[in-house]
Order: sequence, then structure tokens, then C-alpha cells
Amino acid sequence: MTDFVDFRFLETRNDFKQLESFAASIWEQHYIPIIGANQVAFMLEKYQSTEAMFDQFLAGFKYAWVMSEGQKAGYFAFDLKVQKKVFISKLYIHKDFRRRGLGRCVLDFIAKEVQVLGCTKMTLSVNKDNSNSIQFYLSYGFQIIKAQKIAIGEGFYMDDYVMSYSLLR
Repeated sequence: MTDFVDFRFLETRNDFKQLESFAASIWEQHYIPIIGANQVAFMLEKYQSTEAMFDQFLAGFKYAWVMSEGQKAGYFAFDLKVQKKVFISKLYIHKDFRRRGLGRCVLDFIAKEVQVLGCTKMTLSVNKDNSNSIQFYLSYGFQIIKAQKIAIGEGFYMDDYVMSYSLLR
């Protein structure tokens, strides 16, 4: 069952400042058991800080809040730099709002937004040990197309599956 869901795009540095602490609350709860506290702290600073997210926004990424019945329930970001393909950079739902269909609503929304721009494929990466998210993406129709291990600094790696979904249905 899906609650009333809405999406609010972020546009100002202050919007991203508000997002930073929300992102940290999700990451610390969800990812510490998967990748450990030290890597979570490193990745929050490198990828989920106000500056990092605002820089992505300035480079063309679209960021939005996921709103459920007027409350901030999650956030997502996507990039359209590769022609005909959208990369979903972020899709995070707060633990208090999971299993309500919000992730599916986000993917449906992104698909609809980018299809009118001629995109034919959605891609994303997900940590290999993030089994619940992997199962969610598989149930939506994504397929694992490759495994990748990328050094991100200070001895840390992103050990992910790259997943793809065809918008040609």
C-alpha cells in the first residue's frame, strides 16, 4: 500500500544543507552493518555532504525529496549525462517509511520523467551485501549486468553490482 507520495526537487544550497543530516541518519542506520562505521563516515563526507551533493546538482544531477503524507520519507538523485540512459545515483528511503511502496513510486516517477526525454534505460549501482535493496531492484525488473569494485580513497572500496532496467516495454 502506498501512502500519498510527492516529490520536491532541491534547488538551493540550503536545500542540500537540510538534506545532509537526513542522509546521515539513513546511512548510519542502514549502512554501518553492511560496510562499517569508518567507511560510512568517509562516504557521507565524500558523497552525501552539502558540498558534494550541491556540486552534483550544479553539474546537472536532479535531486528530490520523497514526501509521504507531508513528511520527508527519503530522497533520490539521477543524472542524464549519458545519452538515452539515466543513472540513478541515489535512492534512499528512511527506515520508518520502508515497505510502503515508496521506492517503486520513485522508480516509476524517474522512468516517466526520462522516457519523454528519449531515455531507454535506467542504471544504478548497489552494494553487493545490500541484499534487501538488491531483491527490491530485481523485483522491479532490474537485472545485474556486472560486478565492480572501485577504490574511493583511504583504503575503502565500493563493492557493487551494476543493475540495469530497460524502459522499452
